Amino acid sequence: MFLHSVWYLRSMSQEQFSPIELQLREHLSNSIGQRKYQMWFSNTAIECGEEKLEVIAPTKLAAGRINDRFTSELHQAAKTSFGKDVAVLVSYDNTLQQQISIPSTRVQMDTPTKVRRSKSLLTFDDFIVGTCNQLAFAAGKQITQEEGRSISPLFIHGACGVGKTHILQAICSMASRTTKSKVRYVTAEQFTNEFIASSRSGEFSRFRARYRNLDLLAIDDVHFVANKVKTQEELLHTLDTVGLRGARLVLASDEDPRHIRRLNRALANRLVAGMIAEIQRPDRETRCNIIKQLTTKHRISITDGAVEQLASQAVGSVREIEGKITRLRAAASLLISSDKEIIDVESVNRLLRCTPPTSLPIRMHHILEVTSKRAGIPVNELKGSSRASTIVFWRSIASYLGRTLTSQSYPELAIAMHRKNHSTVHAAVKRITELLENTNTALKMKNENIDVKETIDQLTWEVRSKANECAQERRP
Repeated sequence: MFLHSVWYLRSMSQEQFSPIELQLREHLSNSIGQRKYQMWFSNTAIECGEEKLEVIAPTKLAAGRINDRFTSELHQAAKTSFGKDVAVLVSYDNTLQQQISIPSTRVQMDTPTKVRRSKSLLTFDDFIVGTCNQLAFAAGKQITQEEGRSISPLFIHGACGVGKTHILQAICSMASRTTKSKVRYVTAEQFTNEFIASSRSGEFSRFRARYRNLDLLAIDDVHFVANKVKTQEELLHTLDTVGLRGARLVLASDEDPRHIRRLNRALANRLVAGMIAEIQRPDRETRCNIIKQLTTKHRISITDGAVEQLASQAVGSVREIEGKITRLRAAASLLISSDKEIIDVESVNRLLRCTPPTSLPIRMHHILEVTSKRAGIPVNELKGSSRASTIVFWRSIASYLGRTLTSQSYPELAIAMHRKNHSTVHAAVKRITELLENTNTALKMKNENIDVKETIDQLTWEVRSKANECAQERRP
């Protein structure tokens, strides 16, 4: 018969543990150390039976981490306490978090600072949603709610200026406004600076109090901590502590957490434990909607054609669009006569005189790298002999970009693309050119619908940016 002896501890002191549980906890604490014990086991319940030991954690995250990291120590502590081998199970009970209140020897934490409700704090209301960001937007709204705990930590990544910070601030704004949660938004650089300052002053307890007694913690630009060993260790402990309390975590970076270099494995694994959402560069429709929102905000009268023209020129990021609107606004106030208050296509071209992002030489390997990343096809397959329709399409795109962005001849492009003769490259370029001449440039592929013109615009911008990056790396 299984003997139940459950402790859902309400302000229990150690004297209220049964002798066998007290012995087991002491063995466990000695085995893993007091600090780890306090972090992982001080708020667990334990259920003992003749042939079974069950550790009940307050959250699914805590249960998973205990099961991954301390199974062997639990088996050994149970064997020592029971005098025999018993089965060890780890489970979780969400109601346990509200029921448990075990006295702690840790320093009392200060009340965390709530996120400031300043006029500059961004919200979901002014975020333009499109296919490029709808997953991150939906996840951001969900994590502000109680059911959002299931996707924590939420990690949002994407290129600079695509809206990551906007979503993080909007999450904090909504959580603090609608649920009265204790929230904190910081950049990884701010976290690092505060950590260094507390190290020098010896005020670790105050530093940790700011972060570890929260309902929601949002950290932006996580890639900043790469190669900062001590900061990464402290960040990992902070994420573990906040997560164990059942609080929600939201993080953002320019890169997928699995691709951030010089990030220790434990922290990288922690960052991918929840949901990962990518924000891509804004598509044409989203760019048009952003331009309309910004011109309305700044009371700029603009034709639909001018909006389309701006959208075709600012393909990189939301930040680039904002920059062009600012320049357009300033130039219009100085140069447009009062009898022509509406900005049209001609005005956009005249006022902005848009130039390509770079005049630096572009190499075929830049094009192949960017196309490979966008298509999800290895470079060697783009240059290979496969006739699969998807690979043929992206190979044609790379050939077209090579012809329009480089000074290479068709024979030279054929060599770069590993083609036997240049006629295949010529045919590929002609095929894409004909697609672009159509009024409707949408193309239905096997797994997605692709706007060919939009794709060419995006890849052109990324190839030029890639050439710039490579040139900067070569500078002394």
